[in-house]
Amino acid sequence: MKSMMKSVFVDMGDTLVKFVPRMHEKMAEVMRKEGLEVTDYQVFRALVKHMGKSNFPHPDHDGLSALDFTDILYEMGIPPTPELVRRLASVNYLSDHYELYDDSIPFLRELKGRRVKIILVTNTTKKVRRIVRDLDLDKYVDHVVASCDVNLMKPHPKIFYHASLLAEGPAVHIGDVYEIDYIGARRAYLNAILLDRFNFYPEIKRDKVNNLYEALKLIDEKLKY
Repeated sequence: MKSMMKSVFVDMGDTLVKFVPRMHEKMAEVMRKEGLEVTDYQVFRALVKHMGKSNFPHPDHDGLSALDFTDILYEMGIPPTPELVRRLASVNYLSDHYELYDDSIPFLRELKGRRVKIILVTNTTKKVRRIVRDLDLDKYVDHVVASCDVNLMKPHPKIFYHASLLAEGPAVHIGDVYEIDYIGARRAYLNAILLDRFNFYPEIKRDKVNNLYEALKLIDEKLKY
C-alpha cells in the first residue's frame, strides 16, 4: 500500500536563510548610536511582539508591514519622542546579504528523501524569488507562499490556508518567531515547531528545537511516521 505523502511548511528568514546583519541586530545598532542602552535580545523581543500584531502588508512595503517605532519603543519601556521615532523610521533595516545556515540543505535533503512536500511560507518582499534561486533552494522547495503574493502576513491563519491548498496529507510548520510562526500556525490548527537558534525564548519549553537536525525528529513525531 502506498504511504500518504506529508508536507512541511518552512519559514525562510532565520530558519533556512541568515540575513547579515539580521533586522534586530541592525536596529539595535542604530538605537545604540542614538544613545539608547539596549541589547540585541531586548530589541528582538520587542520587534517580534510588534510584528506579531501585523496581519497585512503595507501597500508601499512590497509584502511587509510598516514598522511602528512608537510601539517598538514602548515594548522596551523606552518613552518615544517624535524626533527619535522619525530618525529610527528613516533607516532601511533589510539586508541584501544572505546565506544559508549550515543545517538548511541537510534538513531539506532529508525531507525530500522522505518524499515530503516542502512549502516555503514567509513574510517577505518579491526578492524571495531571487533568494530562492541564488541559494539553490528551488531544488528542494515545491512551492512558495509569500506575503508579497497573497497580501497576508503570518501570523494571519489564512496565509497557512493558502499553503494548505498546495499541501498533501498532514502538515507541520517550522519557524523561528513564536509570535509569528508558532502562534500563526496554531491559529490555523496546524502542528507547529519553534526553531530557537539563539535561545531567545527560554520560557518556551515544548515544541521547540535549537537547530534543524533536532527538528527532523520532532517532525517525525508530529507527522507520525
